[in-house]
Amino acid sequence: MQLSVFTISLAFLAVHLAVAASVPLFDDEAYYALWARDLALGYYDHPPMIAYMIRMGTTFFGEIPLGIRLFSVIGFVASGYFVGDIARRISRGAVGLPVLATTLYNLSLLVFALGNFATPDAPSTLFWVAALWAATRAINTPSDTRSATLWWVCTGLLIGLGDVSKFTNGFLAVGLLAYLFATQKRRGYLLTRLPYMTMVAAILPHLPYLFWNLQNDWLGLERQAARLVASGFSTRYLGEYVALLLLAPTPLVTWFAFQALKAPPKDSALLIWSSAPLVLYFSYHATHAPVQANWIVPLQAIFAITAASGLAQAQSPRRWIRATVVTALLVSVGSITAAFNPVTPIGTTDNPPNQTRGWSATQDGIAGLLEETGAIWIATTDFARTGSLALRFPQVRVWSVAELQRYRFRGAFPRELCTAPGLLIERARRSETTSEKATSLFETVEATHPAIRAQDGVTLMRYHLTPVSRVKSTSLCPN
Repeated sequence: MQLSVFTISLAFLAVHLAVAASVPLFDDEAYYALWARDLALGYYDHPPMIAYMIRMGTTFFGEIPLGIRLFSVIGFVASGYFVGDIARRISRGAVGLPVLATTLYNLSLLVFALGNFATPDAPSTLFWVAALWAATRAINTPSDTRSATLWWVCTGLLIGLGDVSKFTNGFLAVGLLAYLFATQKRRGYLLTRLPYMTMVAAILPHLPYLFWNLQNDWLGLERQAARLVASGFSTRYLGEYVALLLLAPTPLVTWFAFQALKAPPKDSALLIWSSAPLVLYFSYHATHAPVQANWIVPLQAIFAITAASGLAQAQSPRRWIRATVVTALLVSVGSITAAFNPVTPIGTTDNPPNQTRGWSATQDGIAGLLEETGAIWIATTDFARTGSLALRFPQVRVWSVAELQRYRFRGAFPRELCTAPGLLIERARRSETTSEKATSLFETVEATHPAIRAQDGVTLMRYHLTPVSRVKSTSLCPN
């Protein structure tokens, strides 16, 4: 069977669905799934798109890993399809190049990893790549046609939808506008109505989120703006950022992406300008804080498309294509297989793979203590425990008694829980033998029970389980 972008995408869809169905949820996913129970126009930590995607999946399959992750997986696979179509258009129909671009994109370490899970990176990446795909169509359609108007407006809407997935997508809008200013061939568009229609279309998806912020004291925008503030200057994280940028696509992909710049394909300026603001912003961010790996996922599309072009120009292209694909396969599949292997943890840090491990015995211990103490609800003090326990104990009400700004989407705290017996579950430091927060949160506090979550003899997390009652917070329980 001849491979196509569609068949390659279907193959990766099958792989991602298998992983999504078999790996337990990690903390962030569980927290986002809690959002999906109570849909809102905005949330404290991120714009709302991931909650909507999760809700669509759980509507079909319920609150199981596959249901929670379904549309995130589809989103990543769809973005790979768009990558192939962009490569086809800029390569002027070169045989095999679109398939290669889609393959390299899906085998990027970050795409291969995050393509299995439900995080804001899924809608963010989908709409980033889709907007770039629409922009490629827009600039290659005669500006005086109806089709051109539709493509420019579509580009704007996709940028806006990306921005209500994750605010880093706003850098794509900056990059596309810079492209129009910087390239003489496209500067004439600035004298037409098209870019301005695109701007209006990009603003429209923001309106509900802005309305939510207006109603909630600008909570979400204030949270995101705080991340822009620099606290000092250091070169400590710059090296890490450069290494991440170069190694995430896998080494040979990066090498051939840069090789392609010697004879760049058609519209390569669009690809470069669209990504430049994001690269520059993260360079600035790395001068005072680390750049997290998942933040650069949208850039993997650019690397895959240009690397495919570079490989097509290489001497002995078949040999280098084979070596590049095999290397990417070994790096990405090997890394994810090792991290999520079902047998033993890799290290003891609180990372997503380790957050999925060792829950069976811990859940049994918590369930036993709930029954023994007569607790009818679980109290938490951080979002990781709140989301994780809410999904693992669907028959028990789970509410946070701290960081209340995170949970406005849930509505009012149930009044009957104000005096009811509960079980406070907190992460415990190794040096702690009892809860340090319980007495400040509850009027009645009993002896703390220690618990651990472990796998294969490796301790992954320590917990304090403290029977409590009578909530002190007047914000939760007004007198």
